[in-house]
Amino acid sequence: MLRSKTIFHPVLSVILLLMTLRCFAAETTTKPAAATRPSGWGVKHVLVGDERQPHILLIGDSILSGYHAHAAALLKGKVNLDIWVTPKHIADKSLPTDMKALFSEQSYDLILFNDIGLHAWSPGRIPEGQYEPLTRAHLANLRKFAPAARLICATTTPMTTKTKPIAFNPEFNPLIIERNRTVARVMEENHVPVVDYYALLAEKLDLAAGDGFHWTKPAYELLGGCAANRIADALSIPLTTRRAD
Repeated sequence: MLRSKTIFHPVLSVILLLMTLRCFAAETTTKPAAATRPSGWGVKHVLVGDERQPHILLIGDSILSGYHAHAAALLKGKVNLDIWVTPKHIADKSLPTDMKALFSEQSYDLILFNDIGLHAWSPGRIPEGQYEPLTRAHLANLRKFAPAARLICATTTPMTTKTKPIAFNPEFNPLIIERNRTVARVMEENHVPVVDYYALLAEKLDLAAGDGFHWTKPAYELLGGCAANRIADALSIPLTTRRAD
């Protein structure tokens, strides 16, 4: 009687191994990417409505992340609202490229912007004596890439201490004040209105979050109301609720 034998051909073994590896790879790559956290940077469409309504863009840093929802609540039904939250600042050489790409895809009736100042305070990020020229160049790029848009410039919010009682950061807040003054002067020369976020929060340091940069919900509500009011005034549109500047 012949005994049956299982013969493993070398080629067949290789094929089976490759099929196993392929199945394993497919299984791992199709798993949900729930563990990947979004950075929060980039352009976001916050209010999307009638195309005939004004298109608004807010440009800023993480402070914008904090207040934009409050502004949107007041502007809802009146405008199309985008936000661009960026980690870059006016000395970043790639910022104009980003601006050109964005404005080639979407035109805006009004842009509320600043110098993304809380990313620019760190020593060495903006070379000595270059802040004013860079501010002028930033404004020129906005006008170049978005020539039809009305512009409103916002000052940078205060830098605070991390320990209570909360106070102005003695080392770096004077730099914020100096740069805000430069912004105000440049914008006045170029007939661009300024909304003073710094002054709005300078007497409300108790609303600081305690990390040196960010703020609590009541402060963001103030900023959001201020932004919405200035946008509404510029476009002559009514808001359901008006908040003090």
